[in-house]
Amino acid sequence: MKRMKQMKRVLQAAGICLLVAVAAVATTPPEGEAGAQPSAQEVAARVERHYNRVETLAADFVQRYTLGRTTLVESGRVYFKKPGRMRWEYNSPEEKLFLTDGKYAYLYVPSEAQVRRTPLKQAPEWQAALALLLGRAKLRRLFARLQLVSVDRADSAVRWQLRGTARSEKQGFHHIWFDLNQRYQLLRLEIQQLDGSLVEFHFRRWEENPALATDLFRLRVPPGTAWIDEGGS
Repeated sequence: MKRMKQMKRVLQAAGICLLVAVAAVATTPPEGEAGAQPSAQEVAARVERHYNRVETLAADFVQRYTLGRTTLVESGRVYFKKPGRMRWEYNSPEEKLFLTDGKYAYLYVPSEAQVRRTPLKQAPEWQAALALLLGRAKLRRLFARLQLVSVDRADSAVRWQLRGTARSEKQGFHHIWFDLNQRYQLLRLEIQQLDGSLVEFHFRRWEENPALATDLFRLRVPPGTAWIDEGGS
């Protein structure tokens, strides 16, 4: 039981680090000539353009955190609104809310009756890979090397897998994988961290440019909820 509680705390901390810059990809027709094999740099550029063409998004997600033989799985619904706003509604196995308002990231766990607040400006350097999804970064500048794998399987929606290798350990990760379909939509994101852990995000049922009120990205909690500032203010 103590081990599982420690793992939950690790997952929550990883969630703050990972999610502060996560958003989603737009849907547009594939670029390039039919049958042409693009380079990793070309695919990265197309994905960046897709991200920049959308203002709001919504999707179902599954998040997996694996360290050694232990895997924690969570799922829910996520909403994105530029610039820098996200709302991750976790409903399994525990209800909680992760929200960003462009300045801070908030993690609210009702069962703990507390909110943890972290300044976005103090996010680790490797989060730039995720900031790309909000139109704030360039993959080709983030990674020392980009590799592209073409996936040709009838039973898989994945068409391309883009793999980025970190420039240095200061970025906090070894590799990041982006699984994309034929239309360059993001299906899966995987981060291999320095401690050997893996964090995965699986997305489905994307909605592009839904009407999302700014108020959706404002945190409201019951009176008496404790507030904890992490990383300074």
